[in-house]
Amino acid sequence: MAQFKPIAALLFTVLVWGITPVFLRSLSVGLGPADALVIRYTPIALTCILILVATGGWRIARADWPRLLVISCIGIFIYSVASVYGFASVPAGIGGLLYATQPLFIALLAAVLLGERLTIHIIFGFLLAIAGTVLLLWKDLAAGPETQSYAIGALLLVTACAAWAFYSVPGKVLFQRYGTLSMTAMSLLIATLPMLAFATPGTLDTVRAMTTRHWLELAYLAGFSTFIAMFTWTYGTARVSAATSGAFLYLIPVIAVFAGALLLGEPVMLTTVLGGLLILGGVAVAQFGHRVRKV
Repeated sequence: MAQFKPIAALLFTVLVWGITPVFLRSLSVGLGPADALVIRYTPIALTCILILVATGGWRIARADWPRLLVISCIGIFIYSVASVYGFASVPAGIGGLLYATQPLFIALLAAVLLGERLTIHIIFGFLLAIAGTVLLLWKDLAAGPETQSYAIGALLLVTACAAWAFYSVPGKVLFQRYGTLSMTAMSLLIATLPMLAFATPGTLDTVRAMTTRHWLELAYLAGFSTFIAMFTWTYGTARVSAATSGAFLYLIPVIAVFAGALLLGEPVMLTTVLGGLLILGGVAVAQFGHRVRKV
């Protein structure tokens, strides 16, 4: 029962994040990636300020600031920017499948920073995931130079996955030391500051032209996906092992493919299924291959 709350928090998180690619795709195309980024994170930053003032959670030891800046500027800022620009050209379902590579990057960073062994299973898992990614993009890349933006978008989403590892692995110490709420609010606030550089005079015009659907999508991304899910993910990962939390990320691509098909009418091609299976297989090999060998 001690694990029930963190497990429930992680399940809720992956459900929310599984649907997130649909709304990221819709807003990135509808508002433009730069405006979508600024409009999404500005109210989040204001909420974080109120939380930190009310709780005093901004009091961080000087020695912990470098780590906090890393998880904020790499883990959240780069992740958010790369995601919103990636989904401007990549379908939600395929983007969700590319998100499945997150556990691989978490395992790799854990090996580098925490001294965990970089096994042959992790290396082979990366190779399988790369093969799956190539298969996902093969039809579009083979079509010619006009699909270059598609390939760039996919590369941005993979970059986002790598950046997210810098939030999950180095951040765990801070989550345990200062609490979930404080670290979530601090890291989101710090990451939002450089995002304001993406604002232009036309951003206000974009806000005035937003439809009801845009506002609902924004509410989901700003409220559920960014803040609430960030809190539940931080809560869960602080209380279970990195391997356990990483395993939950398997559900995100599956949910994303179904959500993209149902909500955006995206076709589910055979290459999408096969590429997704290779990626998930690569993640499974990286995480659980050593256990199978022992058995």
